[in-house]
Amino acid sequence: MVSKAAFSKPLLILTTVLFLVFIYLMFQPVPNLQKSTLFQTAPTLQTLPISTAGGNVLMLLDVVITFPLLTDPVIMNSSSYSKYPREKMEERLAEYITSLDRTLSHPYVSNVHFLYDQPQIISYIKTHVTTNQNKLLFHKVNDSTLSNAAYEFVFSNLNGRLVMVNQADVYPGHGLDLITKDVMVTNKLMYALTRHGRMERECDMRPGTTCTDKGYIGSHDTYIFVPQGEFPPAAWNALNHHSFVLGIDNVLIWTFENILKYKVLNPCKVITMFHYHCSGVRPTARSKRINNKSNSGKSRPTENLK
Repeated sequence: MVSKAAFSKPLLILTTVLFLVFIYLMFQPVPNLQKSTLFQTAPTLQTLPISTAGGNVLMLLDVVITFPLLTDPVIMNSSSYSKYPREKMEERLAEYITSLDRTLSHPYVSNVHFLYDQPQIISYIKTHVTTNQNKLLFHKVNDSTLSNAAYEFVFSNLNGRLVMVNQADVYPGHGLDLITKDVMVTNKLMYALTRHGRMERECDMRPGTTCTDKGYIGSHDTYIFVPQGEFPPAAWNALNHHSFVLGIDNVLIWTFENILKYKVLNPCKVITMFHYHCSGVRPTARSKRINNKSNSGKSRPTENLK
């Protein structure tokens, strides 16, 4: 017959081993478990993909735009628009709203800052833009039609951010992922982009593409830069013109190059902005050009980003 003592010694050894194993496992680091793709975090300023241009993570853009409520009787009866019936004015507004909606929906746009001087336009936009309203911010200015209003706002409120000042009938396509903020800041760059066209529901905008070596006529619609420092009086005076007049884009380039001291490039061959203007509605007051040899700049289409 085997005694109890014969069992107690092996049992004690086994218990001791199991206890030591338990203590060892308790103090081991827990392995990192990869999250299911169903619960991945949506892209933010920190989690955006690396730019294919190489280098740094893209900062989302703050877009600044404005457009008038064209159905306001004051505007409809003005000399600039009185020749157009209400239906055409509504058609033009629909182009603005569609462009705004497509801009708000772009994954590389964080906010759209809408500058206005007609209080009633806020309710109009909120009624017709039903998605991404959380990205849309309204700012009252004295005269939203003046070009210097947009740039004074940008330098006063968005200093140090990656900004896109856009015409209201233009919306972004591909290529914004190629932009990196540190490259823009280090080289003090401004991208003055020339338009592309695509097939829209109402018309074919492709013949209006001017981002080609032969098609370039000196026109620009989109301005991407990082505002640094103050907006000096000389720049304010140079841009004290309506944003819809002919030649304002050339004056803008000249101002950024000669007063604000930016290097201006036009990488529209790799960053695409689509122009949406099928209605044909244009203010008649834009017929006279404001640029001349002393205040005119151009930037030819390129693939270069710096």
